[in-house]
Amino acid sequence: MSGVIKDSINTPLESANVLARPVSDDLQLLFTITNANGKYQLKLKPNEAYDVTIGYLGFNPFEFRITLTADQEKNIVLTAAENLLDEVIVIENIPVVVKEDTISYNPKVFVTGTERKLKDVLEKLPGIEVDKNGGVKVMGKKVNTLLVDNKPFFGGNTKLGVLNIPADAVEGIDAIDNYNEVAFLKGLSGSEKLALNIKLKKNKKRFLFGDVEAGLGADTRYLAHQNIFYYSPKTTVNFIGDVNDVGVKSFTFSDYIDFEGGIGKMISDGNSRFNLSNNPLSKFLNNEDFVTGLNKFGAFNFSRAINAKWNFTGYGIVSNTKNDTRVETLKNYITDETSTLENIINTQNSNQSFILSKISLDCKPTSKEDISYSGVVKTNNTADIGNLISTTSTAQNTLNTTLENRATQIEQNLEWHKKFSKTHTISFAADYQYSQADPNSLWLTTLPILPRLIPLEDDTFFNIQQLKNTRFNNLELLFKHYWVLNKDHHIYTTIGNNLLKENYSSFDVQNLSTGVVNDFGAAGFNNDLEYRVNDFYLGVQHKFQVGIFTGKYGISAHNYDWTITQANSNSINKWVWLPDVSADFKFSGFGNVKFNYNLKSTIAAADRYANQFRLVNYNTVFRGNETLENELFHAARLSYTKFSMFRGLTIFSSITYNSAIEAVRNQTQIQGINQFNTAVLLQNPEERWLANAMVTKKYGKISLTLNTDVSFDDYQQIINNEVFKSKNRSQNYGVELSSSFKKLPNVELGLDTGYNTFTSETNTSKFITTSPRFSLDYDFLDGFIFEFTYNKTIYKDNNEQQNNYEIADTSLFYQFKESPWALKISSTNIFDANFKNRNSFSDFVISDQRIFILPRIWMFSVSYKL
Repeated sequence: MSGVIKDSINTPLESANVLARPVSDDLQLLFTITNANGKYQLKLKPNEAYDVTIGYLGFNPFEFRITLTADQEKNIVLTAAENLLDEVIVIENIPVVVKEDTISYNPKVFVTGTERKLKDVLEKLPGIEVDKNGGVKVMGKKVNTLLVDNKPFFGGNTKLGVLNIPADAVEGIDAIDNYNEVAFLKGLSGSEKLALNIKLKKNKKRFLFGDVEAGLGADTRYLAHQNIFYYSPKTTVNFIGDVNDVGVKSFTFSDYIDFEGGIGKMISDGNSRFNLSNNPLSKFLNNEDFVTGLNKFGAFNFSRAINAKWNFTGYGIVSNTKNDTRVETLKNYITDETSTLENIINTQNSNQSFILSKISLDCKPTSKEDISYSGVVKTNNTADIGNLISTTSTAQNTLNTTLENRATQIEQNLEWHKKFSKTHTISFAADYQYSQADPNSLWLTTLPILPRLIPLEDDTFFNIQQLKNTRFNNLELLFKHYWVLNKDHHIYTTIGNNLLKENYSSFDVQNLSTGVVNDFGAAGFNNDLEYRVNDFYLGVQHKFQVGIFTGKYGISAHNYDWTITQANSNSINKWVWLPDVSADFKFSGFGNVKFNYNLKSTIAAADRYANQFRLVNYNTVFRGNETLENELFHAARLSYTKFSMFRGLTIFSSITYNSAIEAVRNQTQIQGINQFNTAVLLQNPEERWLANAMVTKKYGKISLTLNTDVSFDDYQQIINNEVFKSKNRSQNYGVELSSSFKKLPNVELGLDTGYNTFTSETNTSKFITTSPRFSLDYDFLDGFIFEFTYNKTIYKDNNEQQNNYEIADTSLFYQFKESPWALKISSTNIFDANFKNRNSFSDFVISDQRIFILPRIWMFSVSYKL
């Protein structure tokens, strides 16, 4: 059945809802929305009766019953609702409402009642995709912020909400594009955020709900997980807890990056930034493969509406991981016409813990004024003990390593936004950061390391210690004026100042068995640096709109003033001009073309300026360079997005180009595996092209997805005083076929292939990775859910050496009818694979890794829904 939906004056109605509900309970509900020309199309089963409802906001619904024996064209004319109050009734009966930047979903039209979590609900809504980690896309665009009843859930992080909010608590869902926490800044600030607002059912507005799960497995494996949510009109409290030794990490590196996205509502000039010293808080979160793993996680979130103007919110996250890891690496060090092979066996025992907490106070004196304060505290404790065996053709060395570190970061943000009139709006923000870290590293070995690079004295064993200390204070002030000349022309003016002060020191010694300390200072080691850099900037932008085209161009002037105080002090003052251009073509329906160009500038972290030697690891020494200046590079991106529910088609593609005008790179002296690196500022050292595309086509309940990612990198390296040009080529292609039946098993078949080539002037290396995958999800017998996933990786290098590994997981879940109790039996790594393979290119080193993983684990768990 197809046709065109129009109003009474013959105007096509875009995004009208067409809902076909089968009379038979054995068939599935069908749904679509009209395209820009008012066209619709539904595939109905022949000789079956359907009750069809046509809905559009502000119009009377049109209903009829139809039974088709052949294709039929049916055009519909809707009449405007006489009483505007009827819109409330119309909205309740419309599955999807599209209004400007907001898409509103009525989930009850699409769900079947078997859904357990918010993730299961979202997966059944048209135009919404959810990945296995809780990431969400709407019409192909990533969701940045998750709201529950218009309040940020755990700072807006999608994963914690998508994987934990019970499905039966959800009443409605809104996808809000160009979202801004300050409502009157929408359309001015240029936000491209996409927010998902989950509206709770009325009986969940003052209610305690959630679920609790506990499980036991073979070899005393265990897990315990609980989600508790309390909501009322003025107060919300959420708690998520998790303890397990089966390798499940409730909080990962990608989650941390989401929380790192900023604590305020404004951002400074993104074209100029400081590279702050490495934050150890994030390092251990990136490790997701263990031989053994004990994970403890707790998260608490609250929100309290003090009155109509004041709101108090906050969250706290605590995590502790105790893991054993084993990684075997084959490294190939390529220099001029020679290469050196090194086999490394690295085992680590890690005990890592962190606390991440935030409080926010928001005040809205009027609808045209917004005042807010946010404070964040992050702490991290690290205790790593490792054993490393390094083998080359000439020697084998065993090192015992220890790393201890305590790090703290505090950030505070104060903002004021005021709309004085339709023409003038201002924003002010002050952001302050304090960070400190004191890593203490030890290397114990029976053989000397880094000969002629570090001044070791003869001893029965070699005990090398490094103490580092980093303290920085960063204060940024930003004022922005929005001048609306008319609806098609805006002028934005920015004034800001970013001040960073950092103290950095490193101290390298040898602890002799006699108790004497061999200080490396006399050999040019040990740094003591005071680093101050100030960025004062002025910027202006003109934003304009002509029909479907929105453009913005501008320029900002940055005055950099930095001073490096150490044995050799250095001061620099310079002006940098940074232009930016953007263009956005919005087509009717969900389609647009975007172009962005920026000239960007960055200033290196303090340790890159420290001009004394310091030990990096067992085979590397580094020295900074106090004469470095800011990096400068071009960044351009062109993207195309198209979503058509009428055609069941989603297209996303982009091309990105980056070219460094001036960039800080390492200059390396290498002999065998031992390296000495120093930082230098190179002219035009790197150029990179990146292209990616994804096309998804739906055929009824079947979806076909094609995707590709291609990158070309050309860059320079200085090795042993010679300049080398290298190329890195990466091509990844994927195809996936998936189904979305309600009563039949759902399957997902995929194949991913990657081709990676590294070319230097003397060597070419190639790696090919092929990964077929399969998953099955089946709801059956009124309460059973069976899941199975399978991934195989076939890895081949240019020597035709091949490694394969297979990972498979399965589970069977049963929900007792009309009962809060449920049972689950599950298994991970069914084939008991020992390791995964990975490869990488890094400057002059080609690495091939075996990363060992947890063995097969069987679990039996019981859950209870509160």
